[in-house]
Amino acid sequence: MVFFSSLFVLLAATAVAAGSAKNIARSGPSNSTGTNFGYYYTFSVDDGDAVIYTNSDDGDYTIQWTENSGYFIGGKGWNPGSAQSVRFETFNAEGSSYASLYGWTTDPLVEYRIPEQNYGTNDPTVGLTLKGNVTSDGSLYNIYETQIVNAASILGVATFNQYWSIRQSPPITGTVTVGTHFEAWASLGMDLGEFNYQIVATEGFAGNGSIIVGVITDPEGPCAAEYAQCGGEGFTGPTCCISNTICMMNSLYFSQCVAVDA
Repeated sequence: MVFFSSLFVLLAATAVAAGSAKNIARSGPSNSTGTNFGYYYTFSVDDGDAVIYTNSDDGDYTIQWTENSGYFIGGKGWNPGSAQSVRFETFNAEGSSYASLYGWTTDPLVEYRIPEQNYGTNDPTVGLTLKGNVTSDGSLYNIYETQIVNAASILGVATFNQYWSIRQSPPITGTVTVGTHFEAWASLGMDLGEFNYQIVATEGFAGNGSIIVGVITDPEGPCAAEYAQCGGEGFTGPTCCISNTICMMNSLYFSQCVAVDA
């Protein structure tokens, strides 16, 4: 399996939903942005007293929030982004939040998301226009587009399009082949511009919760064979899988390479 760039995302989250949250645009300029252990990070929040974002070693970060937090988004990744491949694991999550690949382009100005997990009752498709679908990494994704008018963006208040690819099957441990989504969007007339930042993001809306995210570059060497271990707490072997297989989590301590149609 060939990657432009790879990472392993470990999400451990708990939250209590405070009701459905509507789809909204990015709420304002970043409260914090910079570089940490070689990763670009950014964080934005409606109520800074209700959300705590903390950068940890390497690609790790944590977010804690309370029911008064309103909307927030934060994460680590790259600036600029690219049509890279991203590997992830998620587990034990509840509440109104997204775990997604998230980024921006300019000329045209576009905000894009590929949610891999939607926690809680929030329906991200409200107000979006269904454009088509794409099959990638063993799952069907529905593709949506909408226009956000006179809202905050990376260039200040502006009008811009949002692009979404939303997974239709239950989330599994595996790969997000970002380039496949970009190509599908382009085929539907949803053009991207010059890449700005791209992060493994957590977006929250309501409730009380916390999340831990770890971004770890794949080790050098061959990918794991089908049925071989590919992840788990304390595991130091290869975390990528050979072609036509994905890394599926069985428990916090053990993930295994299985066929994409398993």
